[in-house]
Amino acid sequence: MMKLNAPGSSNTLNQAQLQQENLFKKLATAKRINSAADDAAGLQIANQLSSSINAKAQGERNVYDGISLSRVYEQALQGVNDNFAELSRLSVAAGNGIYGAEERQALQAEADAYVANAQQIIDNSEFAGKKLFGEDASVAFGTGSGSVNLTTTDVAAGLQDRNAFNIDLSSAQSAAQSLDNIAQARDYIGGLQAQAGAEANRFASAASNLNGQQIAESEARSRIEDLDYARATSDKVAADILANTSVSVAAQSRVQQQQALNLLS
Repeated sequence: MMKLNAPGSSNTLNQAQLQQENLFKKLATAKRINSAADDAAGLQIANQLSSSINAKAQGERNVYDGISLSRVYEQALQGVNDNFAELSRLSVAAGNGIYGAEERQALQAEADAYVANAQQIIDNSEFAGKKLFGEDASVAFGTGSGSVNLTTTDVAAGLQDRNAFNIDLSSAQSAAQSLDNIAQARDYIGGLQAQAGAEANRFASAASNLNGQQIAESEARSRIEDLDYARATSDKVAADILANTSVSVAAQSRVQQQQALNLLS
């Protein structure tokens, strides 16, 4: 094997080969920074941004779980409200003076069914195994830099306080009182729905904000660590030319040395 030992050519060739290897790695990963040797400060900032981006991505997923929970919660409240809307209709019907005892019994039976439906919704509504109306609580969803909360309520207790489950349609007078109780219950449920809707909007705003921050930080990280592919390709061509030239010069030098030795011998 011919040794490429012309003065200075070996060092130039080694430097060119090191540059080629470094550029190969950058082109393969499409990153300007692959180790601290490439840019120690840039690598540290890029790592910090990556950690922040990952945290915000998880926070966004948490917030979307909150949106899903708020929607299920609001829909369950709507189901309760729908049943009380029917109870309101029956209470108005019970005020009809031409109804006798049998008609009122039929209205009462229908009203009892709607009350049972409302109670069943309250008792069985859940999200991922979590009861929605079991107690007054605040369910927190971490965003990575705080939390967004959904307020849940013991709806059964609230309706009992308004005597909403005791519907009596046996007379026009008791039906009128039941109608007042039902109106209070519907106002109560409507208030909870409005609160749930406002909190759902807050979740949506938080999710949008987190997504925007991720995009901005991803762009910043890209500017720091991603490779300028056109420039790297140009540098690679230059390094290849330098390496080939170094080999050629070293080989030519070796030939000239051999020719001199032949003349002297």
